[in-house]
Amino acid sequence: MQTIDGDSTPGPDGIINLYTELGIPSGTGTWQARPRYAGTLDQSTGNVRTWEFLNATTNITREEYRFELFTAACGNTPAIVADLILGPYAGEAAPPQANGANAEICETDRLDLFETLTQNEFIPAPHLNGRWEYIGSSSGANFKGSFDLNGSTFSAVVPKNDDDRSTDNEIFELRYTVSNTTDCTANSKGETIVKVSVVRQVDPGTGNLIEICEEDITAGNWDTDINLNDDAYLVGEDKEGYWLSELDLTGQLENEQDSIINIREIYDDLIANRGARFGCASYSFTYFVPQRSAVCTERRASVSFQIFEELRPFEQSPGIPELCINQIPSTYDLYNLIDFEDDGTNNFSYNDDNYVSWRQVSGPADLGILTQPNSLSDFIPDYDYHLGTINLNAGVPGSYTFEYAVAPKINCTGANEILDPFVTDSLDLTFDLTPCSVLSTLITIELLPFDYAGENTEDLIFCNTDTSINLVSLLDTNGRDTIVPGGVWRDSIGNPIQNEFVFPVIDSVQRFNFTYTTTTAKSCTDSANLKFAVYKQANAGDGTDITLCSDDLNVTLFDLLTQTPDTIGRWTGPFGYESEDHRGVFDANNTMLPVLGQGTYTYLIEGNEGCPDSDQATVNVTIIDPVPIGEDIFVSYCILDGRVNLYDVLDRQTTRTGVFRDIENTAALSADGVVTFEQLPNPNNEVNKIYNFQYVVPNLAPCDESTLNVEVTIIDLPEPVVPNPQFCILDAKRLDDIEVDVDNFNWYATLESDTPITDNPILLDNDVYYIANVDVDNCESDRVTVTVDILNTGERFANGDICTLEFQDGVSPDNNNQNDTFSLFVEEEFNIPEAFPDFNLQIFNRYGTLVYEADKNTEEFRGESNTSVRLGDDLPSGTYFYIFNPNFDNNLPMQGSFYLAR
Repeated sequence: MQTIDGDSTPGPDGIINLYTELGIPSGTGTWQARPRYAGTLDQSTGNVRTWEFLNATTNITREEYRFELFTAACGNTPAIVADLILGPYAGEAAPPQANGANAEICETDRLDLFETLTQNEFIPAPHLNGRWEYIGSSSGANFKGSFDLNGSTFSAVVPKNDDDRSTDNEIFELRYTVSNTTDCTANSKGETIVKVSVVRQVDPGTGNLIEICEEDITAGNWDTDINLNDDAYLVGEDKEGYWLSELDLTGQLENEQDSIINIREIYDDLIANRGARFGCASYSFTYFVPQRSAVCTERRASVSFQIFEELRPFEQSPGIPELCINQIPSTYDLYNLIDFEDDGTNNFSYNDDNYVSWRQVSGPADLGILTQPNSLSDFIPDYDYHLGTINLNAGVPGSYTFEYAVAPKINCTGANEILDPFVTDSLDLTFDLTPCSVLSTLITIELLPFDYAGENTEDLIFCNTDTSINLVSLLDTNGRDTIVPGGVWRDSIGNPIQNEFVFPVIDSVQRFNFTYTTTTAKSCTDSANLKFAVYKQANAGDGTDITLCSDDLNVTLFDLLTQTPDTIGRWTGPFGYESEDHRGVFDANNTMLPVLGQGTYTYLIEGNEGCPDSDQATVNVTIIDPVPIGEDIFVSYCILDGRVNLYDVLDRQTTRTGVFRDIENTAALSADGVVTFEQLPNPNNEVNKIYNFQYVVPNLAPCDESTLNVEVTIIDLPEPVVPNPQFCILDAKRLDDIEVDVDNFNWYATLESDTPITDNPILLDNDVYYIANVDVDNCESDRVTVTVDILNTGERFANGDICTLEFQDGVSPDNNNQNDTFSLFVEEEFNIPEAFPDFNLQIFNRYGTLVYEADKNTEEFRGESNTSVRLGDDLPSGTYFYIFNPNFDNNLPMQGSFYLAR
């Protein structure tokens, strides 16, 4: 496989042609392979790229690389089936490096052995179904290290050789073998041997942590030079390393060859820079070993020193405090009794809860001091353990001693840990392993007794029917102690109260809060609070009877009660009435309130906690209805109606037992209820004058009399003003042409006529008509007589104008709407057919021949003859003569001429 050159170019490529191998013509059909090998096959040319097959053929996989040729003649059945037997190929070793190995790794790494083999465009990759095996190493039987071969991965550990400062390495020889088949033994390469160089990683050794207490340094135990390469500080390091002086912050190391330091000098610098309260300080010195080969790395190790501040002594403040066993608050902090050292610059107090603890040493009772928990998970949030809080109420009188201790690591806080200074077992996780000593002190207190005043008592209830109570007898006790008499009672503002307490007069429930206090010779006090309530006996007052009119049902029931009733009750009454409060308000004008009904209303006050008896009072309500007479009445009359009987305007259901009152004193109302219009005063001559009268019917008490108002409007229209009507007979005026000073009026033919004139007649001389002013309700004024004056032609108007008739002087029948006819009606001038219904008109030519004759039923002259001589002929242009005879009263005939133009 590794020498095949399918394309005849220089260098192998591993390509074979199936047609050539089988000796059949190219292009015979189409080749197919298994789907996972389809990429290695060119279906049309039959070329197969054998270098892309990962495994060599074994006796088990002889059909793995199978190719089938399909032709048109054979259809879906392959014409040829060919199996490729691929000989084993173990690859080519990579070119050797300077030390003769094909690959080099550090002992901390793991190598994939296939990386020791090479491949390129002329060298295929090895088959992967082979096996790697160990042959030997460069040290042979003297090799003291170890190696691990797992599949194709390899690693080894090379032992240290302190005498040889050259690169410590070991060369390992390994073989890769690919399984063979009987068919391809001669021309296959089934085995390759490679060498791997493994380089030992440098070792800087293991540095130690040295913890030093400040008191050891001040005692002179560290005031000498020490060598960091001593095994007490650094163990197992490669000797070619050196100390990194540039990382030394103390300045003790002068250069890389220097390994000597002095702890006392470091401490003195620490105090000079940070002061006596330095807590703890850490110093590290770094040992460096450079890398021995490019495949391995450099290594470092550190030696550390930690200096701990020593604890300063502390003790109880002078004097033993005396504490009342019942004092408030009941807790007391023992920490406040400790004096800590203070040098004027630093206060050496210790209050970190993670490093201090308390315990009770002696005493007649356990005062419940809370000791430090065993782990952070047991901590109580927001609790200060260092305070040494005790519960005084849990004790009995006597002397008590407590111990307060501090773990020295408290000066080096910041770690998430708990250290108990009382733990002595070094295997306990709360033991302080620091080199400094634990410090502690004893604290003593004295608990004093008190005179028992009882327990707080509340929620006591009494009724004001009692007279007095003994206050001490009301207090609860703890079941063990007896209340000491002789104490002092005071109220909430400090006023003294007698033990035999007399109830005061109260209007409602009253609550009391008193305090009973006892005091011993050593001023230990005790007190108990007493709270009780005194309730008032229910008082609903006395009821009453009340009569109301149904038109005035406004009342507050509570106001009807006497004897100062309580205001905490509620009313019930007829029709399911229940009040919202004690008042029981009824207001007929408020639609949100119920309407008062007749019956008994009960005011009930329930009993209370102290006074369980209830009380009630009743109000009996009687309602009287007034006589119904209806609503106010509004009527209108024309003054010409003359009078009205007000009883006639009342509703038929209204009783006639009442009387009318002349409330405006018009003097026009008779005792029988008749109003005479002529007697009504109207000093301002109002057209629509309103007059008010009242109808009154008496009622039983307490109802007021029933009344309704009758409002009467009298319409008195003014007479119309009509100027003297004078018209020319030629105008043919009608009745509607007479000017009137009012907008609405009626014309009548007689003074007594009931029917107005509606046909608008022609006005004739000396005609007499009667006119009246009229309103929308058909009320009329007095009628006014109007006489018509019609002037005949030739007569003069009152202003001097003459009633005269002047016909036109020309006729031109050319249809231009100007003088087309001999007009007998001219707007605003004359109306011959209306003025002279019996007129006669004759027209003659210049020869005296009659050519046209007309009356009111004849069409106007248009230049045509209507006589028998030239009936229907158009008359020629020229002068014509007319004779007009009015045939009416004293109006004389008229004659004249006109010109007919064609």
